[in-house]
Amino acid sequence: MMQFKFHKNNNSKGFTLIELLIAMAISSIVIAALYQTFDSQQKSYLVQEEVATMQQSGRAAMMFLTNDIRMAGYDKFLTGNFGIVSVQSRDTSNTAETDGFKGLYDNTFAGNSSLVLTADLDDDGALDSEETFQYQIFDHVAGDGHVDLARRVGASTTPLLAENVQKMGLAYAFDDDLNGQLDTYNAGGTQQIIWAVDTDGDNMLDTNLDTNGDGVIDFSDGPGGIDTLIAGTALTTPVSVNRIRAVRVWILLQTNQADSSFNGNAVYTAGQYIVRQAPNRRMRLITTTINCRNLGI
Repeated sequence: MMQFKFHKNNNSKGFTLIELLIAMAISSIVIAALYQTFDSQQKSYLVQEEVATMQQSGRAAMMFLTNDIRMAGYDKFLTGNFGIVSVQSRDTSNTAETDGFKGLYDNTFAGNSSLVLTADLDDDGALDSEETFQYQIFDHVAGDGHVDLARRVGASTTPLLAENVQKMGLAYAFDDDLNGQLDTYNAGGTQQIIWAVDTDGDNMLDTNLDTNGDGVIDFSDGPGGIDTLIAGTALTTPVSVNRIRAVRVWILLQTNQADSSFNGNAVYTAGQYIVRQAPNRRMRLITTTINCRNLGI
């Protein structure tokens, strides 16, 4: 009979406790590194998504503003009933500031730029309820620490147009003598277009924003501080809003969420406002100049 012999291999071993601990430590380091990479990429993605949303919101708001301002004063039958109605500053509850821009910029946003205009969109010669357009800064969600931009049509409620619009700056070029050309001033030997605002709340343009006469509206036109208003230079004679022929627009936006890894310190000029960048928030300034093609030039 055939017999089989089995031999035990005494050299066969398992993992020791030390080897297991070392393997676990290495695995923990690798997992932690992978998590940090994922977390960093996730935060970067969220930041870029916020920036993209902010920029898209600003572009959409500027598109509406551009279209409405271009249509301001459209009046097929030349009734004279349509045009730019009001350039008075307003607070976030839509109350006109009859004493102007309140001096210093502050967190109550009193004295924000606002614009009311009309156009005869249905060609009937009469101002109808849906032919008045108003742009203003307001607080869409009370107490959230952000203000927003509204576009109101007629007597409707205040619908949200763009979120987190910290400032909307507006300045106006005009043809006061009705000679078919925008009024200018001498800036270092060069004639520059006057960009004016209403600073005392009487709905008349009274101040050229170029304080130092260099032809540029920027930080150097301010009183020397940040979070203030540009002082400007008084016009010789206040100008009626029916002489406005072009509008210069600044929209200053910021991201909704703070980013602790970002520490910007930029200073922005948005119309008459000089604004310091909010801590840990990215901001974007969008600007354009719009000709009022139905108002004479």
